[in-house]
Amino acid sequence: MRALMYEGPWQMPLRELPEPSPGPGEVVVAVQAAGICGSDVHGFTGSTGRRTPGIVMGHEFSGTVAALGANVASWAVGDRVVVQPLHRCGSCAMCRSGRGNICQNRTLIGMHVHGAYAEAVNVPQAQLYRLPDDLSYEHGAWAEPLSVALHAVAITPLNLLDTVVVVGAGPIGLLTLQVARRRGAGTIIVTDRNAHRLEVARQLGADLVVNIADDDPIQRVQQATDGLGADVTFEAVGITPTVQQALAVTRVGGTITWIGNSAPEVTLNMQQVVTREITIRGTYGFDREFGQAIDLLRSQQISVTPLIEGIAPLAEGPQIFQQLADGTLESIKVILQP
Repeated sequence: MRALMYEGPWQMPLRELPEPSPGPGEVVVAVQAAGICGSDVHGFTGSTGRRTPGIVMGHEFSGTVAALGANVASWAVGDRVVVQPLHRCGSCAMCRSGRGNICQNRTLIGMHVHGAYAEAVNVPQAQLYRLPDDLSYEHGAWAEPLSVALHAVAITPLNLLDTVVVVGAGPIGLLTLQVARRRGAGTIIVTDRNAHRLEVARQLGADLVVNIADDDPIQRVQQATDGLGADVTFEAVGITPTVQQALAVTRVGGTITWIGNSAPEVTLNMQQVVTREITIRGTYGFDREFGQAIDLLRSQQISVTPLIEGIAPLAEGPQIFQQLADGTLESIKVILQP
């Protein structure tokens, strides 16, 4: 079968690999749609160090069951499925406490085992969800990133009509904008340096967008909040400048949730955190939100159609990754169709 094989920074050619064979409790999923995640683009460049050469990436995907391993009884060849890519051990302290998203032994399809930038992939049956007949494969592939946004908002103290700032108008930031609105946020401000993404944010319901290439986000947030700052800020990039921006726009006693995970280390003013009693929390993955994400996509309560700006065959993957990484392609989301 054909697959994109990550062979080192900036190297991910199309290769021929053996067809996957399901082990006990596994199925082979023929991939129909696989979203390109920003974390995979950063992995492609080697900037995060979270992808190891010799891996097929891809963790946002849907498809059809193509083969069954032993002891698989709940699925049949041809079933339409969405794959929840995070495997939990079920026995560590975090799993036992109901926080399987931070399982101490977790593995992720596309990071630790081969993923969906391929024509087919092995998947444990426990990680399959049914894809409703009235939900497209392309929209089904959004269940994973939407789950990330749902979890980030769920663990954040967000009161009715709170002022929210979302730093970063990438796919996760734009999903977080929509989820925060459903949670009852009042004024929502989105900052980025990409005019097109900010316009999409406005279309999706942002009350104010700030292009940091042309304007001062700290001043604009202060003006919009009578000098108080945001009650809640979601940082959806994960580099020092955006982390610092998130701190600067948040009010005294406010809350910041870090979703972005680009740079291994960032720098911020600890005295500002301490003396202003800012609460900063990290959020990783999702726990019980995956089924909710499918329901929200099916009912169109969360809009992803404006975010899909490219659909391409797997063979175009190497070029698309190169363009996304070097900035010559600025699509919010590209979906590969193996």
